[in-house]
Amino acid sequence: MDSGRNMTAAAIVDVAAIAGAAVGFETLAAILAPSVAAAQEPNLAADVGRMLSDLDILYLSSIAFLIGAAMVAATFLVRQRAALHSDNEALRSELHQAQQEADARTALLVSGEERILVFAGAEAPEVIGEIASIRQIPADPERFLIFADWMPAEQVAGLEAAIAELIESAKPFRLAIDLDADCVVEAAGRTSGGLAMVRFTALGGLRKRLNELATAQSRAQATVEAMQSLFDQAPLAIWLRDRNGRLAWVNQAYAKSVDAPSVADALERQLEFLSAQDRLRIVKKLSEGRPFEAKLSTVVEADRRNFNVVETSGPVGSAGLAVDVSETEQVRMELHQTIVSQSETLDQLATAVARFDERTRLCYYNAAFQRLFDLTNAYLETEPDHVALLDHLRTRGILPTEKLLRSEMREQDLAAYRAAEPTEAMWHLADGRTLRVIATPQPRGGATWVFEDITEKLELESQVKATVRLQRETIDYLNEAVAVFGSDGRLRLSNPAFAEMWGFEPEPLLSSPRIQTLSDLAKVHVQATRGPGGVEAPGISAGWQLFSEQVTAFDEHGRDTLRGEMQLSDGRIFNYAIVPLPNGLTMLTFSNISEARAAELVLRERNDALEQANRIKTDFVQHVNYELRSPLTNIIGFSALLRSPETGPLNGRQSEYLDYISSSTSTLLTIVNDILDLATVDAGIMELDLSEVDIARTVEQAVDGVRDRFEAADIRLSIDLTGAGDSFLADGHRLTQILFNLLSNAANFAPAGSTVGVRAWRHQGMISFEVSDRGPGIASEQVEKVFERFEANPSGGRQSGAGLGLSIVKSFVELHDGYVEVRSSPGAGTAVICHFPLGTLPPEEEDLNSPGFKSAAE
Repeated sequence: MDSGRNMTAAAIVDVAAIAGAAVGFETLAAILAPSVAAAQEPNLAADVGRMLSDLDILYLSSIAFLIGAAMVAATFLVRQRAALHSDNEALRSELHQAQQEADARTALLVSGEERILVFAGAEAPEVIGEIASIRQIPADPERFLIFADWMPAEQVAGLEAAIAELIESAKPFRLAIDLDADCVVEAAGRTSGGLAMVRFTALGGLRKRLNELATAQSRAQATVEAMQSLFDQAPLAIWLRDRNGRLAWVNQAYAKSVDAPSVADALERQLEFLSAQDRLRIVKKLSEGRPFEAKLSTVVEADRRNFNVVETSGPVGSAGLAVDVSETEQVRMELHQTIVSQSETLDQLATAVARFDERTRLCYYNAAFQRLFDLTNAYLETEPDHVALLDHLRTRGILPTEKLLRSEMREQDLAAYRAAEPTEAMWHLADGRTLRVIATPQPRGGATWVFEDITEKLELESQVKATVRLQRETIDYLNEAVAVFGSDGRLRLSNPAFAEMWGFEPEPLLSSPRIQTLSDLAKVHVQATRGPGGVEAPGISAGWQLFSEQVTAFDEHGRDTLRGEMQLSDGRIFNYAIVPLPNGLTMLTFSNISEARAAELVLRERNDALEQANRIKTDFVQHVNYELRSPLTNIIGFSALLRSPETGPLNGRQSEYLDYISSSTSTLLTIVNDILDLATVDAGIMELDLSEVDIARTVEQAVDGVRDRFEAADIRLSIDLTGAGDSFLADGHRLTQILFNLLSNAANFAPAGSTVGVRAWRHQGMISFEVSDRGPGIASEQVEKVFERFEANPSGGRQSGAGLGLSIVKSFVELHDGYVEVRSSPGAGTAVICHFPLGTLPPEEEDLNSPGFKSAAE
């Protein structure tokens, strides 16, 4: 505001000065004007000269000039005063800010227990801060500067010399001033810009602390020397490394391990105990701030050994040691392998094993033990004692509840631990199982319990006895004759059918006769025998002699089951079998096949008659087929002539009858051709004309043959050949015939307005053609009959055919080494799929989920 007012006043003064100067100059001009005019007008100038003198004119001009100059000077003074006032205000603001910064820095300097002397020239230094914790140091700044009053005399001279050198040459210093035994002050001097500063800081108890540190250092040095001496004699490899990872110290064992003659040589050559890869692992672990500990292997004295290596970092590097655990590891490994092997062996046993320690607590069990009593892992991990385990089993109802006092039960349960010899008992569980329990006391206390589940064994023994009785009774009631002989040739077992077959008396068989004597005891003799090759031999020598040789043969493993056929003297025919049994036993079985042989003879005669009838039928069909083709061809030819214009016009009735004749003859010609094709296939003389068949063109030809029938029945046709490719190796004419017959069959059964589908696709080296319709379908029991010849099913069809279409389809597909598949169900339509091999063409990859695998019924 003041500066604004000063500027306004200065402006007013400037205007006034300018105005005064203007007035002066106007007055001077007015005075001089008559003189000028007088020069122009002589008469008027003479009059003015008379009125004024020259002196007056000069006087007035001087006055006017002085007034203008005074006003200009006044204006300059006012403006200078205003500028000085503005500069003073800026200087006051900067001074105030500098004072605040100085106060803040002073507060920072004196925030601790410190006192600072600031030397800015020859004057006395400025004293900042205070050390209130030491009574010997004066609080008054003036007394503080008199160092001789509160410092020892020898310390004063050194301090003053150091301060003088600091001020003169800016040399910093740091001195410790001992005030007494427990009080030390540190004086540190340095320069900052043009100032020299000396900082006084109290160091309480420094001497005592130094003494303690010296004592501790001496004790630590002695300890280090003792430990170093111990480490030199220790059988462990020990080493120290510096910050750069170089070996700084090793013991004798280390030098010996690296084959160094001395410790100094090992250090000089920096011989490493571990491999480079292991050292990198150690360095990586130490760089993460963690100690390294692991089992490592290295070669020592030409032998690879295992060591427990521990290395940790310290202030000046790292230290490590290696403990040779090769023998321990070997023993531990062998023990572990033994325990694992034993555990694996016991785990594979079906017998339950459990071991209890001297406190009768469970310390080991195998898997069979857990399964036997259905115990959970959580319960077994609690290591229950023997009594608690038995109580747990009784609570769960596995062991029956004993009707004894608890003390008696405990005495009975723990009796095996006090026994000197293994004890054996039988446990009958509540679920009917029986256990054979063997308890073996251990030398150091505890016992090993073996639980053998003999339930199955007892059941098997019972079943064996029952089976033996059952077999005895079964053999006795068999129609086949059975006899079992031992390796000595004596009869061990026989049934009544055996005695009845040979006419033996019961009493001689009870005395276990030898097989060599049975031929003399038999009332019925062998008339002829046929072996496995059908070779006949005389009855007596080839019958009982063969049986005797096989029964008494020494080569037990080389014997094979022999089968054959023999005829007895009473006319009966038997199949015999000589079956070797374990333990040198041999079983002879005889089965009466007299009635079977008679029935076989009848069947052979009937089969011969059927084959002859089939040949006659085939010959008749071929003869009739060839005999029918000639007149049929004539009828077709004359029908075509009747239609030609050269033979004359026909009336409507004649044309209609001629259409009927043409249709019937075409149908008859198709049937005759089909019969001829089937006869050719049956005779085995049909040959395929294989070539690359255009799939799309072949399907189109087959469709053209039935297009009129589809249009007449209002049936649509859907063709999908996207997955079939372009061509494959087949007989094109027969393929067209196959598709024509399938389409004809579908046109006969598809309902009006429905769609018949034709699809083809490749898959797994095959190409398949499918023709599907929405007709009445085929029952599952009738599917196999549709391929039989002359098997026509007019149900649901528009007309009944000869029943040869599907037979021809199957025959032609099988000639291509393919097969036909029918998928149908009543009311859901029928799909006939013909699968052909692709032959020599490279198979194309095809999705197994191709829509061709789904029937049209789906």
